[in-house]
Amino acid sequence: MTPSSTTPPPGPDLQGPAAEQEEGETFFEGDPVDGMPSAGGRLRTLLTGASWQSLAQLAPLVINLVLTPYIMHGLGLPIYAIFILVSTVQYFLAAIDGGIGPSAHRYFTLYAGRDDKVATTRLLTSLATLIAASATVLFVVAWLLAPAIVDFFGEVTDADPSGAIFLLRALVVIVAVGQLRGLFAFVLYAQQRFAFTSLTMLLGHAVYTVGLIWTIEGGHGLRGVAYTLLVQQAVATVLLLVAPLKHLTRSGVRFVDKATFADFFRYAWKVQFSSLLELTAVYGDTLIVGRLRPMDTAYFGPGATFAQQLRMMPMNAFTPIQSLLGREVGARGEAGALPEFERVQRLWVKAVTGWVAIGAPAAYFGVQAWLNMGRPLPGTVTAALLVAGLFQLLAVVLVIWCLVLGRSDLELRYGIAGLVLNLTLTIALIIPFGVVGSVVATAIAAFLATCYLCWVVRRELELTVRLPLQDVPVLPALVAAAVSAVGVWGANHLVGPVVPHGALGLVTCALGALPAVVAYALLTFGPAEIRRVIARVRGG
Repeated sequence: MTPSSTTPPPGPDLQGPAAEQEEGETFFEGDPVDGMPSAGGRLRTLLTGASWQSLAQLAPLVINLVLTPYIMHGLGLPIYAIFILVSTVQYFLAAIDGGIGPSAHRYFTLYAGRDDKVATTRLLTSLATLIAASATVLFVVAWLLAPAIVDFFGEVTDADPSGAIFLLRALVVIVAVGQLRGLFAFVLYAQQRFAFTSLTMLLGHAVYTVGLIWTIEGGHGLRGVAYTLLVQQAVATVLLLVAPLKHLTRSGVRFVDKATFADFFRYAWKVQFSSLLELTAVYGDTLIVGRLRPMDTAYFGPGATFAQQLRMMPMNAFTPIQSLLGREVGARGEAGALPEFERVQRLWVKAVTGWVAIGAPAAYFGVQAWLNMGRPLPGTVTAALLVAGLFQLLAVVLVIWCLVLGRSDLELRYGIAGLVLNLTLTIALIIPFGVVGSVVATAIAAFLATCYLCWVVRRELELTVRLPLQDVPVLPALVAAAVSAVGVWGANHLVGPVVPHGALGLVTCALGALPAVVAYALLTFGPAEIRRVIARVRGG
């Protein structure tokens, strides 16, 4: 086996003694070890963390759904176009952080596993200083270049060039404050504390809502938008700074040594590049369809966006899982944490397989009932891309395991393979088969990329791990998909004659899939196991 190319932060022994595990033990069994919670407590932590993350994700979606028409008409379409343009720039700037955020989370979880407040504080101090210094330089650059950038987008920004310049300059401060807040949030995530961070985010969204109403009603234009975003970040950040202090120590307020700093960024740059590859993969299909099949873009876009939203819902468990496994590795070492990884992966694979098996048929009919565009293509796109997303979802816990062990290079290679396969197959299939060829290409590429990741993990990690494809409950998934298709097909007949098209039509189709949820749970876990899970979660 090839040894890890990235060494872990000093301290945790990633090759510690393996924890004992009785044969046949499930994820829901096991006693506390080395002060760690019981299996039921760990499951409850995962479910609670994922729930808070989901709430923080759903709130802005609801706010945007309600506010978007008001904002469009209140600002006026020309000003709104500038707002959207700058918001897109903000999104990409936030994603380009050098991999600092996700990498800090990995290190903080390892330190939390051994209760090392000094190491946590040192790394936090170093990264916060680096972000502040970088933001200062970027602010000067943005201040000087903002007029030229606004002129470059002249056709869009002519409606309010001075406001656009002010908002663009404020953008650097907004992104920097957000990244600083993220560091403190990752300290809490490493301690498996998710509620407080989500509550501060929800309060920030409330400030955003009130601020935009004030901007529109007062006629403050883009300057009002900038002030709103600045106050939103400031409020959420100030409230969040207090909570992590109990996990830090004054004696650690100094910089990390050069070796740790260099090791951190050997890991971080790969994480950054992987995230950029993921962004390209997510939006690449839409760009290709827009270029090669422009007549289908209006049908492809909504279906692809909805499929991405459905795929991201289970991903709210990503941070809680990484926190759990990072703490396990930090406390027990790689070998000792391996059984916990396999238990978490087994539960995850069963959950996401059911999510897609039930969701794909429901999405096919539900999206048609929601959009009512006269063609089934949006529903087809959503269902097919959700199936493609299953292969990506299956690999999530395995990717987290690689990241926790410091093997961000494996995630990078997986991302490169997926992107190359996806773009190559999409271009090859979209010309003869249209949009259907594009979504089929995405599914094939996702499957092949996941197989590649499994192969390279088996080849390069020193300890043999169980692969996600081994845990897929194929028969229960097929049964659940059939039950979902029949139930949603029946519910779809109510849309139009009884239930209007639109959001209510989508909800009606979703309700038709409920029998499939029950069938899948019973076939996959069984009544006795479900009762035991509930008892374990309640008892902690």
